[in-house]
Amino acid sequence: MKSVLFIPVFNQIEEFPRVLEELRAQPLPCSSVLLVNNGSSDGSERLVRESGYDYIDLPKNLGVGHSFIKATDWALERGFEVFSVIASNGKMLPSELSRVLNPVLEGQADYVTGSRFLPGGDSPNLPGFRKQAIPMVNIFVQLMYGERLTDATCGYKAYRLDLLKRAEFNWRASWLNTYGFEYYFYGKVLRDRSIRHIEVPITMRYPGQGKRYSKIKPFKGWYEMLKPWVVARVDGKGFCLAT
Repeated sequence: MKSVLFIPVFNQIEEFPRVLEELRAQPLPCSSVLLVNNGSSDGSERLVRESGYDYIDLPKNLGVGHSFIKATDWALERGFEVFSVIASNGKMLPSELSRVLNPVLEGQADYVTGSRFLPGGDSPNLPGFRKQAIPMVNIFVQLMYGERLTDATCGYKAYRLDLLKRAEFNWRASWLNTYGFEYYFYGKVLRDRSIRHIEVPITMRYPGQGKRYSKIKPFKGWYEMLKPWVVARVDGKGFCLAT
């Protein structure tokens, strides 16, 4: 199956060089890599353009969800069948891509997400706030969907693109431009009992104490992350049957 690894990049000049080094350090199980420069202005944009990988240049940062939408359209237009994603901030290991991608490529699952909390996963330097907040989100999702997840917020993912071809909901809506795309789509997957979804163990490494580990803004960012779960549960839209 033709697969692409998508990496959104926004002002990660300190962390992104390491990600590029790790991408080039071993053969990747995907067919292609797509970088999306999400309006960077710190030099990351130059690294994207000079990387040798396919890339999209977005002049302005409208949110990571917007780059997801643009990357998805790019992949669909070029006939890719499987879409995977890692962050450009160095938290996720390209060397673990096969853990997330292979279950989809081998027909074992339609949607795979990583978990730092499963046996075999790890989260060195996990901040105390995240350690407390992630289990609360897991409980929130379980109450909403009846699905017990170990790591509902993990961004290391892979899934079949024909899911979005079958979507009866508008996954290009502008309100999904920030953190909405990932969680709204995941919520729709959890609602549809015919879609095979699994978690696999991965590593999420965080920088040492005192260093920035997230661009999520308190309160506003949390609202933008929780709202999509609620809307996906109650708006009555899902997927049409596979043909």
